[in-house]
This record gives sequence, C-alpha cells and structure tokens, in this order.
Amino acid sequence: MLEIRIEKSFKKDIARDKKSGHYSEDDFIRLKKIIISLQNQQDINPQYKRHPLKGKMRDLESIHIKNDWLLIFKIDLKYLNLIMLGKHTQVYKKFK
Repeated sequence: MLEIRIEKSFKKDIARDKKSGHYSEDDFIRLKKIIISLQNQQDINPQYKRHPLKGKMRDLESIHIKNDWLLIFKIDLKYLNLIMLGKHTQVYKKFK
C-alpha cells in the first residue's frame, strides 16, 4: 500500500471544488474510491480514462473523475502524490 502525499495545490483545488457546488457528494465519494484504489495499486476502471501526461507534465498521470473533472497524480516507489484536481482549463493553465 502506498503512502499518500497531498500537495498544497490539491488541498486548495478540493476546497475550491467543494465550495463551488458543481460537484455532488457522490462525485466526492467516487474521487475517494479512486484514490483508495490507486493507493492500494488496484486496477482502475477504464471508464475513468487513466493515462500518462505529456510535455511539461510527462511525469504525471490523469484520471477523469467526471468528463471534465480531472485528478492529476504521480506514483513513485512508496508514494501516491495527489497533485491537482479540477477542470481541464484549471489544470493545464498551471503548466503553460
């Protein structure tokens, strides 16, 4: 089982998304289940479109929690690093 490291940006993103009212309690439950699956190094359902990123973000991976709600993370030997959470425009503008 991987230890979880939470980046400051992820904490800000999840607080913003909870406050926004755009996501239901079920959406956050789904997010939590996906994080637990990643932490336990289990397969992720293909519907969530897990994929590696490219360019400046090539060391990271993405999962689509919803169509336009992404979890950006990195897995290394001991850690699941939760990097960012948000819509495509919110996530990718940070890396331009």
